[in-house]
Amino acid sequence: MAPGVGVARVEHFATVEQQRHAAVLGIWAWLVTELLLFSALFLVALVLRLQHPEAVKAAALHLKFWIGAVNTVVLICSSLTMSMAIAFSRMGWQRAMVRAMLATAALGSLFLVLKGYEYYADYEEHMMPFLALRPYALAETPASRLFVNLYYVATSLHGLHLFTGISILLGMTWMAAKPGFLARHQNWIEVYGLYWHFIDLIWILAFPILYVVNR
Repeated sequence: MAPGVGVARVEHFATVEQQRHAAVLGIWAWLVTELLLFSALFLVALVLRLQHPEAVKAAALHLKFWIGAVNTVVLICSSLTMSMAIAFSRMGWQRAMVRAMLATAALGSLFLVLKGYEYYADYEEHMMPFLALRPYALAETPASRLFVNLYYVATSLHGLHLFTGISILLGMTWMAAKPGFLARHQNWIEVYGLYWHFIDLIWILAFPILYVVNR
């Protein structure tokens, strides 16, 4: 760590190192539970693909592959900017760190905008089977209805995690811009970086399982 970069010890921890380890362990424990949740959804999608390949293929062909691919690149780039923010925080480059954090939030917001457009396109194509007043386009293939609903559950849950992540990141950026932040809370950037990389990882798993394998 560069001079002037560190962590203000909370009194119930014996050392700063213990405090760092506790924070990292806590975020990893929570991320593992979230990974189990998404893994269950992805496993159901793969099993459904094996049991009803034609129905799932018909549904998957309606997914906007180009949007999924672009969003994959967007989130990978956001992980790069988040990694840059962590590296800048370790070096004590506060202004560069803040800019990298803002770039990360902007890329995450771009992902949500593209996802929103994709949902709108699905609505126009009658690919929302949970809307009773709008007939489902693939009503002749009942198994596809389960896959599409599963797609919405997985992607909207991921979107909720991303929206939450952006909100937290913007709040943290506001605090990180203040003098003395890196001397007291550098570990916040490290811990939050794990959450953002988790969001990226989930989409990297979702894209091939939902968009690619079933085509």
